[in-house]
Amino acid sequence: MKKLCILAVGLLSVTAVSAQKNLVNEVEGKSKGFNADFEAARKELAPALTNPESKEDARTWFVAGNIEFGDYMNQKLQKAAANTDKYNDVKMSVALINGYNNFMTAFPLDTVPEIDKKTGQPKLQKDGSVKVKTKYSKDMVKKILEFQDDFASAGEVLYYAKDFKNAYNAWDIYVGLPNNKSLGNKAPKAYGDTVFGDFEYFKGLAALQAQMYPEALAAFDNAVATTKNDPQTIDFAIAAAAEAKNDAKVIEYAEIGNKLHGDSVVKYLNIIINDKINHEQYAEAQQLLTKAIEVSPENADLYDVLGILYQSQKDLVKARECFEKAAQLDPKSPKIQFDLGRVIFAQAAEISDNATNLPTPEYNKLREEKIDPILREAIPYLENALLDDSMVSEAKRILRSLYYSLNDDANLKRVEAM
Repeated sequence: MKKLCILAVGLLSVTAVSAQKNLVNEVEGKSKGFNADFEAARKELAPALTNPESKEDARTWFVAGNIEFGDYMNQKLQKAAANTDKYNDVKMSVALINGYNNFMTAFPLDTVPEIDKKTGQPKLQKDGSVKVKTKYSKDMVKKILEFQDDFASAGEVLYYAKDFKNAYNAWDIYVGLPNNKSLGNKAPKAYGDTVFGDFEYFKGLAALQAQMYPEALAAFDNAVATTKNDPQTIDFAIAAAAEAKNDAKVIEYAEIGNKLHGDSVVKYLNIIINDKINHEQYAEAQQLLTKAIEVSPENADLYDVLGILYQSQKDLVKARECFEKAAQLDPKSPKIQFDLGRVIFAQAAEISDNATNLPTPEYNKLREEKIDPILREAIPYLENALLDDSMVSEAKRILRSLYYSLNDDANLKRVEAM
């Protein structure tokens, strides 16, 4: 009786495997043709993709891939025929990605023993191992390459639909096709630097938006290493590194940016200098700035950064001189106006802090003759900084303290009401 039970279990297992294979065959038949119901086929095949036996069968994933590619092609034809109610750009783009992924799962499973027609036995290699051949790979390679450029287009569709993760996936597939080993000698030729760099840049943007920061940094690395190393690309690379809290990478990109574009763009030097200041490497920072000013003596931003360097070392006199030079070169810069007003305010605060032990009459005289006049010098620069949204918060903070110190209630209320 026990033997019968064991046999019954064995028969059930064989039946289950057979049922899954039959399911795959049935779904394949239903998913062919212009009017095939691909959504129904997709749902019907789903159990076979997780069944322990059928999920290890290349045919299962081959059929799953054909459903997705079939759905994509069907919608593409409907789009060409202007049947607007029968296609969806986003859904068809996702189907294209899913088709590729299903085929990539099928490739390593697609091995069939070669059978000797005379003996009916598997053919053997010289080392005694069984010779194998593929059954579906040729068709899969052909289909993937048929849609090579469609992956690039799908990425664009998905990016503008704000499906950033799938946009990244589509562009990653497109960029990776020349090096895809599953395509064998049918793989397309490597893209030129311009195309490769552009699409790595696109991948970086999509990954950054999707908060996939390691992927974004890898993509920007590839882009910057080619001809795609313009300031905009480097700016996004720095943003990705900052979001990833990877300070070393921020500096690495800034150094690349400064090397390539330092003659016309000072912000990369600013990042490098700020890093030097944060690590108290003042001599190195000043050396970099001195060289930069020698090359671009009319660059106001360089003097502004030099002023920040001096202020970080508490040399307010030299800091003010640098900010004043910067303001002469660029009198309309809110950032420079703010920095100049800030250091003048700091000079007044320093004098006040050093006089805290003076008798009250002497301190009041110092306030009237020296501190308050310096405070008033700072006002126009800080007020000008209020015209720039990025400066408003910090400028208001200092102005509130300044007007409070001067007992100027009217202006204090005005600033607080902003």
